[in-house]
Amino acid sequence: MTPAETPEVRMPRERTLLPTVVGVLAAILVFAFVLTSSLIATLHEFRFESQLPALMPFFVWAAAAGVGHLANLGRALFRPWRAAFGLWSLVPYGALMLITAVVPGLELPWWASLIAAGAAALPFLVVGFKADPNLRTSPVVGDDDESRRGTFLVGAALMVAAYAVSGPLITASIIAVLTTVALGVTSLMTHGLARASHTWRMRHWMALTWGSLVIWACIIAKGTTDVFDPWWAQFVAVVLAGLPLVLVNMVESRRA
Repeated sequence: MTPAETPEVRMPRERTLLPTVVGVLAAILVFAFVLTSSLIATLHEFRFESQLPALMPFFVWAAAAGVGHLANLGRALFRPWRAAFGLWSLVPYGALMLITAVVPGLELPWWASLIAAGAAALPFLVVGFKADPNLRTSPVVGDDDESRRGTFLVGAALMVAAYAVSGPLITASIIAVLTTVALGVTSLMTHGLARASHTWRMRHWMALTWGSLVIWACIIAKGTTDVFDPWWAQFVAVVLAGLPLVLVNMVESRRA
C-alpha cells in the first residue's frame, strides 16, 4: 500500500472532543462556584454561612483523582488560561470579596455575583474551544474492584455533601467539617479513591459535575428559600447529587 493509499487514522470522538469538553466543564464548575461563593459573601441571608460548603465539591474532585493529578491538569491549563486573560477575569470576583471584607454587612445586588461568575468562567470557554484537538491524555485503562469501590465511595461522598448543605444547621455543619477533613486526607493518596484520572470515562466526569452542581444549587436554595424544611426535600437532594455516579459505576461494572 502506497503512502497515498494509507487510510486516515481517526481519533476516537471522545478523545477528539476532550479539550472542548474539559474547557466547558471547567467553565461550568468555575461559574457555579464563584456564583455560590459570591452570594454567600454578599447576601444578607448567608450572614451566618461560611465559604466551606462552597468548597466541598472541589474536595470531592480531589478525593476522586488525587490532588497530584488535578495539579498536573491545572499546570497544563494555566498557560492557555492566562493567555485568555484568565488573571484579569478574576478581578470582579476579587473586588467583590474585598469589598465585603472591608465593609462587613454590605449587601450587594445579586447580579454583581452573576457578573463575577461569568467573568471568571469565560476564559475556560476560550481555552476549551481554542485548545489543540490532539491533546495528549493518560489512556483509560480497565477498572478493577478497587477503582469501582472508590467510585462508589465518591458517589457516597457527594450524597453526604448534599446532606451537609441541605440538612439541619447544626448537624449539617458538623457533617460538613468531618466530610471535608476526610476528603482532604483521601485526596493526598497517589491516585485518590477511584484512580479517576486513569479509569474514569467521560460519563463519570459528567456525573461528578452534575453532583457538584446539585450541591451548589442546594447551598443557594437553602440560604434563600425554605425548600429544604421537609425531610423529603433533603432526601431528594441527596439522591440527585450522588445517584448518577453510582449508576454509571454499576453500568461500567456490568460491562467489565
